[in-house]
Amino acid sequence: MTRLRIYLITSFVFISSVFWGCNGDLLNQVNTNTVSTGTFWKDEGDVSLAVNGMYHPITNTFFWGRIIHTGAILRSDVFNIRPFGPNTAMSTFQGGPGAARWATEIWQEPFKAIFRANAVLENVNSDNVPDQTVRDGYLGQAYFMRAFSYWYLLNLFGNVPLITETAKGSEDFFPNQASAADVWKQIEADFAEAANRLPASWSDGDRGRPTSGSARAFLGKSQLYQGKWSDAETSFDQVIQSGNYSLLPASRYEENFSESNENNEESVYELQFVGQSAFAWGVDIPMTGNMGNFHIDYAPPSKSPDQSHYINTWVKELFEMNGDTIRRNATLAYDYPGSTGYGGVPFAEDFAAEIELAATEGMEAIYSRKYAGMDIGKRDDVDFLGTNVGNNWRIIRYADVLLMMAEALNEQGKTSEAESFLNQVRNRANVESKTGLDQNAMRQAIIEERVLELTGESHRFFDLVRWELADDYLGENSLHGSNPKSLSGGVFQSGKHELVWIPVSETSANTNLVQNPGYGR
Repeated sequence: MTRLRIYLITSFVFISSVFWGCNGDLLNQVNTNTVSTGTFWKDEGDVSLAVNGMYHPITNTFFWGRIIHTGAILRSDVFNIRPFGPNTAMSTFQGGPGAARWATEIWQEPFKAIFRANAVLENVNSDNVPDQTVRDGYLGQAYFMRAFSYWYLLNLFGNVPLITETAKGSEDFFPNQASAADVWKQIEADFAEAANRLPASWSDGDRGRPTSGSARAFLGKSQLYQGKWSDAETSFDQVIQSGNYSLLPASRYEENFSESNENNEESVYELQFVGQSAFAWGVDIPMTGNMGNFHIDYAPPSKSPDQSHYINTWVKELFEMNGDTIRRNATLAYDYPGSTGYGGVPFAEDFAAEIELAATEGMEAIYSRKYAGMDIGKRDDVDFLGTNVGNNWRIIRYADVLLMMAEALNEQGKTSEAESFLNQVRNRANVESKTGLDQNAMRQAIIEERVLELTGESHRFFDLVRWELADDYLGENSLHGSNPKSLSGGVFQSGKHELVWIPVSETSANTNLVQNPGYGR
């Protein structure tokens, strides 16, 4: 990776700063504020620090804490982003390599985590961690995080280097890109290895770390994305049969998106966030920067410095058509009976400014409730930048596993078996079961159910791409008929916008990298 030279300097547990001089004591000083790789991996305490540091690039502001939402995750037919200069260039399909920032961080941060995972895998052994079970726990986390990081790199960029060792020489700083097939193969191998090494659960002090179930769920998701339906079925079945997960009851559905009852029985894997009193923008320091700055993108316009979004009307209509008030009330904020905004204030009062704005823009005032910070308190109680938002981000919930299982079964022609998994999710929401569907009808039912269950949780764009529906739902034709109105003009281009551009900082530093189609050099 071309940026590994920088990573070698900035990674706090992997730094080796040695100063060599020709003559004199002044040139032979030891920097006591750094850690040498030659002495670092001496015991389990060092290993624990290294493993903990491995997670930070993923949860900090420059990746899941904010930047991935700003463009990559919010591209969909559900969120209608209000154009706001360069900050929404990616999410409205109008950015490119010349646009600063937004692709850069979501490229660099996963590679930082990969570098740290590789270092753990190379340096953890029976000398520094004698206990096999404990050692497997550390190594399993490293395999998981390497696979997790590559999963997002592959689905965001599609065209990335595959790096499974730390750099040994300058030639390693300029890798070529690997085929998607090779990256998928590595992802599957790493998740499988993680599943074999990780425990089924952790003690309270370590809750939130990936488990064997987390790894198997991600393995199944990886197989599903490749159309390996039978393999995906096997992986999801292992998660389901483990008995370690269950759906929360309907009365507690909102706990899946709030700070209450995090890492609960429905959570398969979630990223850990903590509301903090001071703002820190993406710094790579332990216990700093892991707050929910994603609030900026999910809060309504007058609460967001980037002017935020609308939820398209068809989403509201889908909830209403299904009589789905439980999930609607947890997912959407608009003027339905009993609807509230921040701190329980009636919607019409709390969202008066948004209602007026929507009328001037010809839109309906419908907004995201998930991850908008409404559970924290009234508007003034929630920091403008989301600093005090500490909601854990639920990456995979058990409901998602059940729907993916239904899809894997249906695509094999096992439609009657798929019904039970689909209906477990629907029945929890107190909506009518789907019965007697043929394969095509079940496929459409699963597509719609994923909207009802998972809107606002980062899945929709990736779903549209893998289903080959992105152009239908986001391209020029999406401006017509019953499809949603698009503030960005339906500018999605098939063959280009399925992927993010590779940052110009990377293609300039490493001429071996080839830019993604449609973005020039």
